[in-house]
Amino acid sequence: MDSNNTKTTIKQKKFVNILYRYGFFILMLLCMLLASTQPNLGGADGIINGNFIIWYLAVPITYLEAGLICTPTSLYSAITDGYLLAFVMTFMYILMPLLARVSSCLLIYANVNMWLLKGMEVFYCMPPPLNVSIVLSRLTNSDIATSIVTTIISHFCGLIISPILLYFMLGTSTPPLVGININEIICGTLVPLAIGIILQLSISTLNSYDGIQTKWIPLGLLLITGYHWFCDAITVDSSAIQAVDILLCIMIACLGQLLITGLCWILCSRWLSKSILLAALFTITHKSIGLGGWILRGAYHGSAHGSAVNLPMAILPVAQLLLGSLMACWITP
Repeated sequence: MDSNNTKTTIKQKKFVNILYRYGFFILMLLCMLLASTQPNLGGADGIINGNFIIWYLAVPITYLEAGLICTPTSLYSAITDGYLLAFVMTFMYILMPLLARVSSCLLIYANVNMWLLKGMEVFYCMPPPLNVSIVLSRLTNSDIATSIVTTIISHFCGLIISPILLYFMLGTSTPPLVGININEIICGTLVPLAIGIILQLSISTLNSYDGIQTKWIPLGLLLITGYHWFCDAITVDSSAIQAVDILLCIMIACLGQLLITGLCWILCSRWLSKSILLAALFTITHKSIGLGGWILRGAYHGSAHGSAVNLPMAILPVAQLLLGSLMACWITP
């Protein structure tokens, strides 16, 4: 009788451990379920303006919280790591666009919609989102300073590199920095980060701050971000696209992310610590949709194929976020 009770207790503990370990991923799936039932509530055109929530709440608060746990020394160390930054930029703006181009060439022979493939190429030329890598690094206890530095530098460089890269790959683009509010990006990232660091230095003098207490804040904000992305993915116009083509693009995105993750791990696990590698990996394997949407509106405005080109910009970030959340939960100590 006692042995049966012991086995039951062990099974319950295992179930609780699994639930706790993958809790964030489960919540992300619940957000996707909520978005599928109430898609008009969130998103860019929803009742609750998703762009406002992300740009003016989620991103600044995430950087403010990151500043509370990052020391100036760790940030300086990450900034001066030229090999790491070169590695991130090479993967993000050379290897991933090439992977998208090769995939497009192969899928053309499978009669996949050509304009859908162009949208996928646009997506893989984009810089990283400003908050995803930092939050996933926070979840896995990875190096936050590396995540902050690689995200900000890659994003600002992408504002110039991405339009130029798209011009060479697709033959059409918009001029760099046109329509981009640099001050808004700085005020949403560097300013709250600096405020967080100043507060950290002041509060740590009093020995009254524990960074773990605020960990739930960026995680909750990423769930809100994910919900709005799910709403945009569900409400996007896909009437002119076959379901098979959409599934193939999602499959390519998932396989590409797994390939990049495996390649990064194989090449860099010997010279980078696990915490730094994970932080860089989360930056590399996620793409921003804000800049991509602006470039598409400028390059394909009025085109009959605009909806097909724009579709990957709404669907692929969702696939990347789900895979990234699952990977983060799996790796979480």
